[in-house]
Amino acid sequence: MILDVSRGHIIVEIRGREITVPGEIFFPPNDKMGFAIFKNEIKAWDSPNDHDALTDDDVEEVIKDIQQEFTQGGHTLEIE
Repeated sequence: MILDVSRGHIIVEIRGREITVPGEIFFPPNDKMGFAIFKNEIKAWDSPNDHDALTDDDVEEVIKDIQQEFTQGGHTLEIE
C-alpha cells in the first residue's frame, strides 16, 4: 500500500514494514502522474525494520504493489 508520494520517493507499506523507494515524479501528457523508480537504489526497509534483510523477492513485491496502485489510478510507472 502506498503511504506517500513525493517528488523524489514513494513510501510503501508491505506486511507491516515501510520502505522508501527512490525515484522521480514526472507528468506525462495524459494529465496523470508518472513516477520513475530507481530499482537498484532500493536497499533497505525503513526504521525500525532497517536491520531486516531486504530480499530480491521483497523488492519485486514492493514494485508489484506500486504497479497495481498506479494502474488502478491510470498513472504511469517506469522502472529504471
